[in-house]
Amino acid sequence: MSNVALSPVGLSMAAAMSITNVLTDVARKRALDKRDLIPATFWIRTAVTMAFGLVLLWRIAGGARVTIRDGGPLFGISALRLAAAPTFFIYLTLNVLLITVVMWLYFRALQISPLSMCVPFLSFTPVFLIPSGYIILGELPAARKLLGVVLIVAGSLVMNRRLFAVGWMAPVKAIFHEKGSRYMLLVSLIFSVTNPLDKVLVTMSDVFTEAFAYGLGLSIAFWIWGKAQHGDFAAATRGNWKWISLAGLLDAVSLLFQLGSYAYIAVVITVSIKRAGIVLSVFAGWLFFHERGVTDKVIASSVMFCGVLILYLPVSPAQALGITAVTVGGMAAALYATRHAAAHAADDVAPSVAAR
Repeated sequence: MSNVALSPVGLSMAAAMSITNVLTDVARKRALDKRDLIPATFWIRTAVTMAFGLVLLWRIAGGARVTIRDGGPLFGISALRLAAAPTFFIYLTLNVLLITVVMWLYFRALQISPLSMCVPFLSFTPVFLIPSGYIILGELPAARKLLGVVLIVAGSLVMNRRLFAVGWMAPVKAIFHEKGSRYMLLVSLIFSVTNPLDKVLVTMSDVFTEAFAYGLGLSIAFWIWGKAQHGDFAAATRGNWKWISLAGLLDAVSLLFQLGSYAYIAVVITVSIKRAGIVLSVFAGWLFFHERGVTDKVIASSVMFCGVLILYLPVSPAQALGITAVTVGGMAAALYATRHAAAHAADDVAPSVAAR
């Protein structure tokens, strides 16, 4: 790997992006607390869109041009070759519809579940990208990448490892019983479809045009949804402007840091550092929302992050095996060191689980 790929500037920007991304979730959770979800989401997305609109206007004032380029046949079907603008609009509309569902699931998960319990399940996005990549692009990852899948699944089970005292399948059932975790799994699944769409849209235009266009589309979608449900848009902002504005600003800043880092380091390194946020989210849940029982979640999210590294980074078979061995060994040591706390927690939760 070249020295440019390890540029201190790029690494610093990627680290700032990861931290800002976690703080965005904190601000979102505050903004959504005890609020009507759809109107509150509309205002958050509007704040993000305004931020990107200002950036886009600044670029245009500096001489940049907004251009929509040819994207090839629609969905790769040669008989469906349209002009660039209609093709872009169709892809954008589909992306907006899917992301609207994603945003509802994502924000609802933040609203009803601990931050440390739901955010780590975004690690499943690259897992779901394996079958979607095969179906859409005909691509299959190397066999060694499956070690990353194993670590992510193992981490998701460790998240509820105290329930092994109740039964071997209890941790698996707990993932689907916790609504926030279940919603984030659906978010990861839909992201595996929207990520290729994002790439197509950026290729046809540019990052800032695509970000503003899809942000505007999301604002319109949530406004229509809110009106259809007779949502109270004014109530969603009452005493809440600070958190709405902060969530929108941090969301935009996080993406700008991410885009800026691409000029200095490899994209896979930026994405890997971004996914380190799943560990930071556990600490954020403990720090800002006083969430308890974070020890198991720190261990679990760290294991999931190592799985993400194997999936994203161009590692050799020996490196993948080495990362897996070190991760499993570290996980075993950490679980052994905290076994007494887990045993006490199991005693507390066993009666409630058995009653379900």
